[in-house]
Amino acid sequence: MSAENNSPSTSSSTSSGSVLQNLDSNKIILPVMISLGVLIFLMIKDFDINSLQSIDWGWMSLVCLIIAALLMVVRHYALMTRLKVLLDHKLSWWQSFQLISLWEFGSAVTPSTVGGTAVALFLITKEKIRAGETIAVVLFTIFLDGCFFLLGIPFLWMWLGNGLLHPALAGYAYSSGALALILPFVMAYVFMVVYTIMIGYGLFVNPRSLKWLMVRTTKLPLLRRFKEGAMKTGDEMIIASKELRKKGRQFWAVGIITTIVNWGTRFLVLNFVMLAFMSIGDHLLLFGRQLIIYIMMILAPTPGGSGVAELTFGPLLNDFFAQGGGVADKGLQAVIIPIWRLISYVPFLILGLFVMPAWMRRVFGNTKTEEVQAELESMSESEADSSNKKLKNRPFKKDAGSALPS
Repeated sequence: MSAENNSPSTSSSTSSGSVLQNLDSNKIILPVMISLGVLIFLMIKDFDINSLQSIDWGWMSLVCLIIAALLMVVRHYALMTRLKVLLDHKLSWWQSFQLISLWEFGSAVTPSTVGGTAVALFLITKEKIRAGETIAVVLFTIFLDGCFFLLGIPFLWMWLGNGLLHPALAGYAYSSGALALILPFVMAYVFMVVYTIMIGYGLFVNPRSLKWLMVRTTKLPLLRRFKEGAMKTGDEMIIASKELRKKGRQFWAVGIITTIVNWGTRFLVLNFVMLAFMSIGDHLLLFGRQLIIYIMMILAPTPGGSGVAELTFGPLLNDFFAQGGGVADKGLQAVIIPIWRLISYVPFLILGLFVMPAWMRRVFGNTKTEEVQAELESMSESEADSSNKKLKNRPFKKDAGSALPS
């Protein structure tokens, strides 16, 4: 399949049926049940009526919670702007709103290791955007998101020291299990670093070499079943690299700025939620610890990292809740955690429920969801092999060139 072809990418076409399954409204049941289960467990274990009564429910609390909610609106707008501009304004604002809402919904109802990438590829190609441009934009946004953590965590570590990683390393005596949390973080961070560097190398340096490496790696006995996927990913990387070479400085500038706004507003939400009920000594440290929480959610097998976010909240943020004697106020944590998740996570589930039917009607007309899924699965079986052959035999130039703007 050529970069100029208007059909979906190979991987997205073969997984179209499964993508629609991921967008099924019934998918919200599992993450909601997991989050509710963990929250109920924490409430039973840590809830303290004295902590609840000690909260000053003044106008400042309301203002901070409103700001936290508005930050989520700003974040959504930043993601819409990024998608609209990177696709050269080929989408209307309404289309951008629908796609971002469903992209976030897909990420919220699938494990973090799966994410919403397949969902994004499927959704954008259904808007009649060229496959090559779709692949390029999706991979570019993944690269930018990875760079935010790849560069942000070392910068914050140099500024804040080892205390960024865990309260125990910040000198907080009433903290335990530091090693149990730091090791998963290191594993997830190394995975993200390697993944981001590989995408960057494939997009901007030499995609053909990366494809060769991935295919060679899948010749190992334990990895042979991934060979077809490696071929597809390598071909898509070559297409994306070619597309990105056409982009200029504005493409990069908007991508970088909106990515910073996206993650910055997401993590500032907790700052304002906590500020609604308590004083915060170091806002930058609180911001940085949330990067650690998010990185650990990458390895979570649960949809959207549900359960993991709630369970790591206390151990990583206990020092912010330290009382006069030094022991963390678990009761206050039991109040803040559900409010935080209600503002930062639940809206994606609700938006997905309302936006999905409207998007389906706009894209597929009056065709029923079951009929659409059956059609896509039939298309996948009949066209996947021929699409693979076209993409595999396409004569790309040996020199991928650089995708960086001149």
